[in-house]
Amino acid sequence: MKVNYSLSRKPGSIAQDLALRRALIVFVTMRLSLSLLAAIILGLHPIPRAPDERLRPYLGIAPITGGMAELLLGAWQRFDTMHYLKIVTHGYSPEGGNGVFPPLYPLSIRILGKAIGNHYLLAALSISNLAYLGMLILLYKLTEQELDEKTAWRSMWYISIFPTAFFLLAAYTEAPFLLFTIAALYCARKGKWNLAGIMALLASLTRLQGCILFFPLACEYLEQRDFRLRNLTWSGLSVFLAPVGLVSFVLFRYFRGYPPLRETYEVHWTSTTVFPWESLVRAGRTFLASQSAPADVFDLIFVCFFTFLTVVACRRLPRIYGIYMATTILFLLSRTNAIHPLLGMSRFVLSLFPAFILLAMAGHNSLFNRLIVYPSVILLIYLTGQFVMWGWVG
Repeated sequence: MKVNYSLSRKPGSIAQDLALRRALIVFVTMRLSLSLLAAIILGLHPIPRAPDERLRPYLGIAPITGGMAELLLGAWQRFDTMHYLKIVTHGYSPEGGNGVFPPLYPLSIRILGKAIGNHYLLAALSISNLAYLGMLILLYKLTEQELDEKTAWRSMWYISIFPTAFFLLAAYTEAPFLLFTIAALYCARKGKWNLAGIMALLASLTRLQGCILFFPLACEYLEQRDFRLRNLTWSGLSVFLAPVGLVSFVLFRYFRGYPPLRETYEVHWTSTTVFPWESLVRAGRTFLASQSAPADVFDLIFVCFFTFLTVVACRRLPRIYGIYMATTILFLLSRTNAIHPLLGMSRFVLSLFPAFILLAMAGHNSLFNRLIVYPSVILLIYLTGQFVMWGWVG
């Protein structure tokens, strides 16, 4: 399928309304389905409510228990969510591992949570869910203008039924980060460089990997100016906003007397910085030695699959998307865990949104569509259940 490299066509109000309507259909379907699934799982298999440092690390935050509150809210009170809630209620801790989380998401939770009576988990879920809806709208608009409406419609569904897509609706940064990232690339393709830079800055204040948006944005800016020095303008400086979030967070930690980020990762997350291929080699060796946990196997499979899709993106999509995927993969693989070499990659690959556009293109074929949808839904149900039952997923 031929890709439309020009985004000069301006959709009218009908197209904009269509993006919103379709995004609402996907959002409501996934929100109701996953909430019902979580409630059924907890109803059929109640888990112990007492906090446990190893099995149920609530990190000093009181668990929500009893009635509908536990089924609808408490089911999402898991893992990294607890770190964000602890930052909101107790602030950053130089001795703890929460010092690696950038401030925008917990700050937003605190502001909204204060406004609704200190209900911080509800605030966190509300922010992530609104970001998920906004991300769907932007993904639809971007894909529709690069390709067509059918591909845009399918791409929203494919990313929403991906096996770890429940993180988009949980109190995690997946949805806010994707919202800012897609917005940055969408604005760049439209030539709105000030907005693109601001969105990239917000992305890097949400997750550290937002800093790599500098590379696809810089390439797109140069490409739009035919790679000629005389065509450059002051608007190009906007691309340098992408790493500002990371730099400001590092400076914040320094002036607060916190240890370097690398040290925090090593001490509290048993993670070290390596060359990207080292993570894959370690994961492969762990798998061949039959020492991989189920989550490790999923991590390895997804990394290999999305690496393949990155190569395809470089050939089939505009250059900005291939560069974004390549630099993101390299960034994510540059950190490895001592026990689980690709720790969290099943979740992190959600940020590679151009991959879902490629899958949507392939999904025009009914056989490929079935091969994508059926396994995705089955694994989504399984992994959501694992997450709700305090099983590590990503």
